[in-house]
Amino acid sequence: MQHGAVLRKLMHACAAASLVVTSTAVVGIGAAAAKDITVGVLVPLTGELGRFGEIVASGFDLALDEINAAGGTKCGNLRFVVDDTRGQPDHALRAASKMIDTDKAVAIIGPSSSEMVALVDLAKRKKVVLASSIAGSITLNKLGGDFVYRTVSSDLGDGIAAGLWLSERGYKRVAFLVQNEESTISTAQAARARVEAAGIAITDYVVFNSNQPSYQAELVSVLANQPDAIYLAGGQVSGVTVIKEASVGGFEGQWLLSADLAVPETFGAVGADLLNGRAFVEFADADNSFPEFKAFREKYLAKTKNEPGPFASNSYDLVNLVALALEASGDCTGNGINAAIRNVSEGGEPVTTFAEGKAALAQGKDIDLVGASGSLTFDKSGTVSGAYTIQGAKDGAWVTEKFYPASTFEQK
Repeated sequence: MQHGAVLRKLMHACAAASLVVTSTAVVGIGAAAAKDITVGVLVPLTGELGRFGEIVASGFDLALDEINAAGGTKCGNLRFVVDDTRGQPDHALRAASKMIDTDKAVAIIGPSSSEMVALVDLAKRKKVVLASSIAGSITLNKLGGDFVYRTVSSDLGDGIAAGLWLSERGYKRVAFLVQNEESTISTAQAARARVEAAGIAITDYVVFNSNQPSYQAELVSVLANQPDAIYLAGGQVSGVTVIKEASVGGFEGQWLLSADLAVPETFGAVGADLLNGRAFVEFADADNSFPEFKAFREKYLAKTKNEPGPFASNSYDLVNLVALALEASGDCTGNGINAAIRNVSEGGEPVTTFAEGKAALAQGKDIDLVGASGSLTFDKSGTVSGAYTIQGAKDGAWVTEKFYPASTFEQK
């Protein structure tokens, strides 16, 4: 069973209790070994981003297995304390505070965009590293860089990729439907600027709230203006409702969907007949031609029996970075990770796994972790540059249509 599926089951059964998840077992908080070093894992296992939470947890789990199999860090084996954020910033803040104060976590990893933004002040005050493999919020472009990092590129890149695709398709009229969440709004803002710069008419820009029973009121103007395409930046629950109701309302154009809907389950929820040949998804992606990704894919397949989903490789890389920063600094604190995390990801001898990095550090070498997701060199905001993929719906599955390399989105 995938680690993400294990976490989901545990959270449903023990919603009121904090749990510790290691690479081999689930144990009580008091059962941690003296040589363990604790990392808090905050992931959305339920709610709009629940499927992504499972994928992220699987990437974390694979890295955890490898790190502890290699003898762990100078600070001991990694130990995860896990909580389901439920996509709620307030809950994430409470859970993170407990992880730091009670469980002595030296890092908090995994939050989504809105949760990440809510946790920045706490992380800086407590001097605990906060890092995510899915939080693309543009807000973090200004807040990140010291104790705050991410192994996924900014939503600015997502928006540019979406805008490029919409421009290249030759659409004349595009409508925007945007869920009222941190990540979807920031992505849509960047996409809108790109579309407008290309001279494409934006017929509507509608912001909607999540978990409404119906979106017919929001769709009235959108459908009346007959766009060639609709850019839908929505979650895995609300987005499905929007697509179904737009189709019932007579929309026959094409869709570009944001990353939240880039999962196989979208076909079952919406119906493949409404998506095939008409729907596309855009998401941050690894270059699957890189040897580092190929090696990761083989290990991920062997462990989970599934292909890596969006952000799986970014999540794997994130845990390896934290572990190598602990190994390099020898300072088993958030300060230690913060001081070393940039050093282990640029300017040294290339390594591709924790074990390789640990061996090189033992020889007194500087290292540069080359990730499965691509370059892990952080800019001043603690963000990496990234590549993007557009996939189209064909025969009930997402099939790659276009790949934009990271160089397309590097900020000069």
